Amino acid sequence: MDLARRFDVALCGYYGFGNLGDELLAKATVALLDGCGVPKERIVILSRDVAETSHSLGTFAVDRWNPIRVLGALRESRTLLLGGGGLFQDSTSVRSSFYYWGIVRMARMVKCRPWCFGQSVGPLKGRLARFLARDALSACERRGVRDRFSLEILNAWKLNAVLSPDLVFGLEIFPPHRPAGSEFLLLNIRPWKGNLPERLAGKAMEYAEENGLKIRGISMAEEDARTMEQLESRGLLKLAGIERLRTFEDCSRAWPGQCAGAVGMRLHFCILTVLAGLPLLAVPYDPKVSGLAETLGVPIWDPNGPISFRSADPLQEVPGMKERVGRVFRETYLSIGER
Repeated sequence: MDLARRFDVALCGYYGFGNLGDELLAKATVALLDGCGVPKERIVILSRDVAETSHSLGTFAVDRWNPIRVLGALRESRTLLLGGGGLFQDSTSVRSSFYYWGIVRMARMVKCRPWCFGQSVGPLKGRLARFLARDALSACERRGVRDRFSLEILNAWKLNAVLSPDLVFGLEIFPPHRPAGSEFLLLNIRPWKGNLPERLAGKAMEYAEENGLKIRGISMAEEDARTMEQLESRGLLKLAGIERLRTFEDCSRAWPGQCAGAVGMRLHFCILTVLAGLPLLAVPYDPKVSGLAETLGVPIWDPNGPISFRSADPLQEVPGMKERVGRVFRETYLSIGER
């Protein structure tokens, strides 16, 4: 521990925006750092919602949009951790890649040592986004990714990286014994280009009607709820309510035992479904979802086909993934060492 600096880790990701998946990543990272001997008072998180992040995680936090506060936090921290998530991508815009590239450059200015873990890299369609991602990740002393597609990108850039499951696999979320049933089909739809949300809604409706199920919407962010509400208002979807998940504690309520299965787009909706022990059909709108499904042997929805579940038990893979993410994270952090 470098007592010359107030913090051991400045944690940077898409935190404080109300997206449950990213908040679970932050919670999992803090827990994994604790397992490495890093107490919460030695962690500072760059967040959009400083008060909520400090309250929910028990760490220090600074406003991610305030460059003076961010630079001060980096100057006081031994390392900068780019936490899990798809930070470097330009599916929506290049701004995300530019922001995290800038944070890495600021860290290097004040001798705060960058590293990353649990990353999904890409898609990167534009030259600028590719440059920003490659330059920032090449500055990281250690690199960890969560899918083979990201590993292949880094290998092509001649950057060493380790492959590890998503950080959320390290969390204890659901009780071990939950009642079975078949009343509901859980559905997660996020906004996306083309007509993918509309097609998914239509096929989910067909499956629910054929099997006598009610559809319960699961929203991991406000935009998910708005998308499903709009689909329902257009007569494309009929829902027995929408569960808007905001906290770790909301998860057990949203994945009750009386579910026939779950169909969804967001990566962490898929992960939570697997952790809950429910059948999953993943919607591969992004390579990170395809990578998860490939790893667990989970079926992937063909946008031209119907909703269907094949017999699979991805839950049996979870203990191994939990062990691996904890072990690889610890090895990665400890390998940075002190200078």
